[in-house]
Parts: sequence; C-alpha cells; structure tokens
Amino acid sequence: MIGKAIRMLRDPAGRDILATFATEGLSMLGMVLVFRLAKDSSDADFDRYVIVRRTVAFAFPVVLMGTMVGLTRFIAMGRDQAVQRRYLRGALSWVLPLGLLACLICILTPGWISWTCFGTSDGVPLILPMGVMTFGIALHGVSYGFLRGSGRVLTANAIQLLNLAVWPCLAFLLLDDLTHVLWTTGLAWLITALLPILPDLFSGVRGAGRERAEILRYGLPRVPGDIALGALLTVPVYIVVRTFPDLAADHAFGCTLLNLAAAVFSPVALLLLPAASAQLSSGDHRGLEDRVRRMTIIVTAASVALVVGFELLATPFLRIYLGDASDELILTCRLIFLAGLPFAFFNGMRSLLDAYYQTPRNGMNLSVALSLLLLGGLFHLLIPTPWYTTGVVLIGALSWLGWATWRDVRHVRGELERLAGRTDGDIHVLVVIPDTETGERYADSKEQAHAFIDLGAGVSIFHLENRTSPFALLRSRSRLRRMLRLQRPDVVHVHFGSVAALWTVFSSPLPVVVTFMGSDLDRSGVSGVARPFVGGMFSQLAAFFAAGIICTDEHLRERLWWRTTEASVIPLNGDPRANAAEVLAHLRGVALHRPTNGAVAA
Repeated sequence: MIGKAIRMLRDPAGRDILATFATEGLSMLGMVLVFRLAKDSSDADFDRYVIVRRTVAFAFPVVLMGTMVGLTRFIAMGRDQAVQRRYLRGALSWVLPLGLLACLICILTPGWISWTCFGTSDGVPLILPMGVMTFGIALHGVSYGFLRGSGRVLTANAIQLLNLAVWPCLAFLLLDDLTHVLWTTGLAWLITALLPILPDLFSGVRGAGRERAEILRYGLPRVPGDIALGALLTVPVYIVVRTFPDLAADHAFGCTLLNLAAAVFSPVALLLLPAASAQLSSGDHRGLEDRVRRMTIIVTAASVALVVGFELLATPFLRIYLGDASDELILTCRLIFLAGLPFAFFNGMRSLLDAYYQTPRNGMNLSVALSLLLLGGLFHLLIPTPWYTTGVVLIGALSWLGWATWRDVRHVRGELERLAGRTDGDIHVLVVIPDTETGERYADSKEQAHAFIDLGAGVSIFHLENRTSPFALLRSRSRLRRMLRLQRPDVVHVHFGSVAALWTVFSSPLPVVVTFMGSDLDRSGVSGVARPFVGGMFSQLAAFFAAGIICTDEHLRERLWWRTTEASVIPLNGDPRANAAEVLAHLRGVALHRPTNGAVAA
C-alpha cells in the first residue's frame, strides 16, 4: 500500500488523484464543521441554515444547466486550448444570465419563496443572499469543470476547498448575523469562481456559437435530472415543514448528512468522467471495462462500510458533533442514512453513465426516483401518517435509484466487453424508416441500408409505420427499445426529420444520426396552417438533440437554425449506393464517440 502511494506521488496523474482525494476530504470536513458553527451560533440559525443549504442545492442545477459535466466531457475529448476557451465562453453565456435571473426572482418574490422554504414569511431577509449563493455555486461549477477538464487540477482543487469549506466557515467565525453570513458566502463563491478563469475569458478567443449550442444540447436534457437530484434531498424537508414543522430542520440535517456521505465518492466521479470520456474517444473499451469493474467493487464495499459505520456510531458521533443533539434528531438521521448505500453507489458511478450515454440516463433514473418520492409525499400530506413516513419514502426512492444505476452499469460493462472483442471497423447500424415494410416511398433509404451490408456493416431496419397517433408512437417506442436490446446496434440512423426524427432522438438511448431529405426542413411546399410550422419545429429540435446530422443537399443545410457547420452534405437521390461509404464513415464516427465535422460529398 505504501509502495503504491509512493509510485503515485512520482507520477503526475497519480499526484492529481491523491490531491483530488485530499481536497475532497478536506472539503467534506469543512462542510461538516460549518454546520457545527451554525449550531453554536443558535438553534434558530442552525435550523434556517440547513434549509438554506438544501434549497441552494435544489436550485443551482437550473442555473448551471448541466454545463459542468458537459465542459469536463468535451474538454477531455479535445485538448486544443482555443477550443477549450470557446467551450468556457459558451457555458458562461448560459449560466451568467440565468444566475442574474435567479437573483431577480429572489428580489421580486421573497415572500413566496420564504413561505415555500420555511413555512412562514420570517425568512424574507435570507432570500436574496440565498439567490446570490445559488448564482455563486453555479458559477463555481462552470469554473471547476473547466479547470479540471483543461488539466489545471491544482487550481481546481484550490477553488473547491475555498468555496466548499473555507469561506462558509470563516463567515460564521467572523460574523454574528445569519443574513451577513449568507451574503458573505455567496459573494466569496462568485469572486473565487471567477478569478481563475478571467485570463481565459479575455484571451481574445471569439466565435463560441457552436460550442455554446453543443454545451446546451448536452446539458439541457440533463437539467431535469439535476433538478430531481436536488429535489430528492430537499422536497422531503418542504413536506415535513407542513406536517411536522418542529422536525423539519432534523430532516434537513439528515438529508445534508446523507449528501455529505455521498460526497465521499465525488473524487471517484470527478476522475471517472474525463477518464471514461477519453477512453471511449480513443477506443480503449477493454481498459475502460476493467476500470469500471474495479470501481464497482470499491464503491460498493465503501458504501456498505459507510452505512454500517454510521449506524453503529451515530449517537456518540452526533452528540460530539452537535453538542446537544436531541433523540429525535439522532433517530431521524439514522433513519435517513439507511439510504446511504444506494445513494452513494449512484454518486460514485453516475459519471460512467454520463460519459457513455448520449441520452441523459442518470436524469431518467433520477426523474423516476423523484416521481416515487412525490407520490409518497403526497400520500403523507393527504393522509395522516407517522412522522417517519417521509424518511421511509425517501429510502424507497433512493433504493430504486441505486438499483437502476447498478442495472445500467452492468449493461455498459457488457457493451464494453462486446466492443473490445471486435475490430475498429466493425459497426452495427439500426436504420429507422418512416414507412411500412412494403412501402416504396423511401426506396432509396432502404437501398442505402443494403449498401451498408455490402460494405461490411451489420444492419437492422425498423419501420415506423404510424407517425400521427400518440398511442401508435408509444407502441412503436416499446418495439424499438426491444429491438435495441436484442440487436445491440452501435448507432441509430433515421431517414427524414419531423416527427420520425424527434421521436427517434427521444426514444433511443443510443446516439442518433438524422438524414434530412427535403420537405422535413424546407416546408415551403407543405400545405396547411399549423402543419408547416409544427413539422419544421420538430425537425429543428431533432437537429438540436441528434448526435449527428446529414443533409442530402447544401440548400437543406442552410435551412438549419443551428449546427450548420457540423452537418454533413451527402446526396442520396439518384444512386443511393454512390455515397454509402461516406454515410457509413459518419455513422462510425458518431458511434465511436469521435467528432464528425461537417463535410460535403460529391
């Protein structure tokens, strides 16, 4: 063990790993200490502070817009400094206006926010500084993600330690009023996050439109999941405020302890995301599968040890930690901490799913878990039940989340093993054609699919026979998902935009490439009042979220609202076999997580 640590210290990457773990450990100690300082200030300040921190954790993902994960992922896949800076500018073009909007909402509706969070209007003075804290921690996420992705690990660790541990503790040590503590913390977060990235912002790099769209396209589908993650540990507090108000702060602190415990695995997630993204991009599937196998064992064992240790030592720990912890607080914390095993496993392994899936897999799982929590919470609000009902519902929701994460990690490992066992040129394409099996309207598309087979690719064809009935689309979605599980393709290629493309993009967990063919983007010849606009909007949304775009002529590419430089122009009509190799190369690049720049085929 000592020898391994020495070897890691000699290696730059090893030093980064050790420094990250040390930083996260110190940050967690600081976060633990700040709640003790709040408790020493007064019981009332402690109660309000834990609710404020839970609310900030709930709200900041809306401001962050998924940009932290997107920045780290995209920058790890491409090391050009000018490109990295354009990604930073693109991320800030979303986060800065949203942060200012959050503060404006706090100015305009302090009474309503106070009633939602605290159950009374007494918390109005805390609302605006709480908004500034939300803005500050979101900006911290952008800065931290950029610094880590660009390899400036020391600076990233420094702002992590300052913002999560040092400034909140100093604010309580130097100030007596909770409102001043919150103002100081929020402003310190903003300044600390902004200073390290100022040279990059004023480096003269221009033209971040593509990166801005790419960041939004990757992050936007993940926002509901990020909100759900914050809500899972915050909504229970808002529920208890209205059923057992005297126990609301106990539940808030229990959820905070659970979040702190899960933060133990943050270094795993921080290191796994860029590493997994880089290995996917380079095609190192065998190495990534081995890494995932080892991390699964480590995270599971550590999660079990964490929960067992807390349950055994909760009473002495909390009495030493908080001084006068009540029996109700201890019991509430022990109950909520039973969810530590599944929640810690999710927190440790979520980065793998972010790196592997084009779709927001974690967001889907989190949304289901939140739905379970809301159903249980509604039951508790409507029907008188014991005080521990909300805690039990939370355990159930997080247990489902942990199981779903384990299921998806197991699937990814199976896919990595499959990919590792074949040559780089192999690819299996599932082609979606919006027509019946015997239809002739998309004969060129079917001919191109058969040309892929002649070029050595595996091909499956899915016929989307009905695009107008919602019930038919739901049945087709189930049929498509079943086909994806059985055929295990690498990429999905849908012909024609509009409903077919948008339906495919939101139905497939695999990356989707859309071929636009004419009236899907050029709606000038489409009859009706709403139909031209609605169909065109569906096509533009599909282009926004698709992993790759092909247009059959330059005129169609010019009709795109965004991503015109990324779209390839590859003709289809006439001889569909003529450019099949170029289309297949585009599909292969998307499937293997390698960037595909816009090209024009003859």
